[in-house]
Amino acid sequence: MELGSPVILISAFGRGHWLAAALAKEGIKTTLVDVSSKLGVWPSEDVEGPFGFLRNERISESQLERLYSDDPYDEVSNGFTLWLKEGPFEFKGPVSKYKLDQSSLATPVKELIAGSSPDKTAKNLHKHLEALSFDQSWILHLAHQWSGTTYAPNARGACVGAAAPLSSSFLVRQATRNGLEKSLTWLASKGVEVMRPHQIMDVSFGGGKSITGLELSGEKQGLFRLEQIVWMLSSEETYFLNERLGKYFFPEGALEPEWCWVRYRVGLQQCFERDRLPLHMLVVDDLSSPWTHENMMVLQRTSLADQFDVWMRIPTVQRFNKEYLTVRSDRMKNLLMARMSLSDPQILSFPQEYYYTYAQLGASRFPVFGEKQTSRRGRAGFGNLHLDGPEVWPHYSWGAYFDNHERIQLQIVNWWKEKLLKEQKEKKRKEQNP
Repeated sequence: MELGSPVILISAFGRGHWLAAALAKEGIKTTLVDVSSKLGVWPSEDVEGPFGFLRNERISESQLERLYSDDPYDEVSNGFTLWLKEGPFEFKGPVSKYKLDQSSLATPVKELIAGSSPDKTAKNLHKHLEALSFDQSWILHLAHQWSGTTYAPNARGACVGAAAPLSSSFLVRQATRNGLEKSLTWLASKGVEVMRPHQIMDVSFGGGKSITGLELSGEKQGLFRLEQIVWMLSSEETYFLNERLGKYFFPEGALEPEWCWVRYRVGLQQCFERDRLPLHMLVVDDLSSPWTHENMMVLQRTSLADQFDVWMRIPTVQRFNKEYLTVRSDRMKNLLMARMSLSDPQILSFPQEYYYTYAQLGASRFPVFGEKQTSRRGRAGFGNLHLDGPEVWPHYSWGAYFDNHERIQLQIVNWWKEKLLKEQKEKKRKEQNP
């Protein structure tokens, strides 16, 4: 059976929902193929990740609607929060401005972090960062690095990627499996055809380096004709889904990241410090040491008062090393004990990688690439192929995702308008020359 749609998005974990709805709103018949279930055994917490939602003025109403089509968000009352050795630093707390003013940070850095710096000034600051000491600029490097998709040493953190808007309102949510289902239902209500095939078997090609169709198996199976395709999986996710597709779209092979984020579930006994923890905080032990492992951890509340998720960034080569994961957990517990002496941290569950194999899990949900891997990221080899996903985003934030989706939306809408104009001209020509 031959199926078809001018635009098809291959999406996972909710990545393409806003873009698909936005294209459908333009009157373009759009299909979204969801392959979340084909990319590993991941609990909802691992799908959601540790990065929350930094809401700034660039997020549109339609993008907010998409976000709230999923599980609901809760705002962190005092904003994004760092827990440094000398104490907490809240970006929207009652003493935030005072702490920022009293810090050793350079004035342009303070203005940029506070969100009061024009774009031109911000660009100029990044150009001349080397003139500032680490003490004067560390928070800008951290804004690039904590949720960044490219790892760089602390003092060079701001040289890669983009800064997360840490002074924006910060929201987090308790993710559920039902959240994705709700969002897919919302997507269908926007006029998008949603498909969940058993497998994407193969690809068909046309002239001029273009993709013309996908062979699908499942409830609707056969050749799915298309004119524009948005591929929202990383190269490693693509190879895990179907190696044949990986070789077509990423002929240089799957790009293995240098780092990845993993999640522990930790029990903490009731104590003064634990009871005052916000919904989410970034714990940094030593600002001068590498922002990896237990030196930089996300501590996030769950639905249970005594259980917390602890996320840390580790080398990808150690993902499935049980001994390594155990050693990191011991060091993490020691650090938490040093901050909360009566909390008695206990590991309730290790990362998914402790219990499953690569064949069951596939690519990390939140990979972090090395600087030298940049040249292989985001390279589309076909004229009608648009790439999205971890290899394209500068950092893990909805703002970064939507920026790339808006870019793709503009390209596809322009293509669609040109296509309609050509068809109208051709129709008029035929009417004039029957």
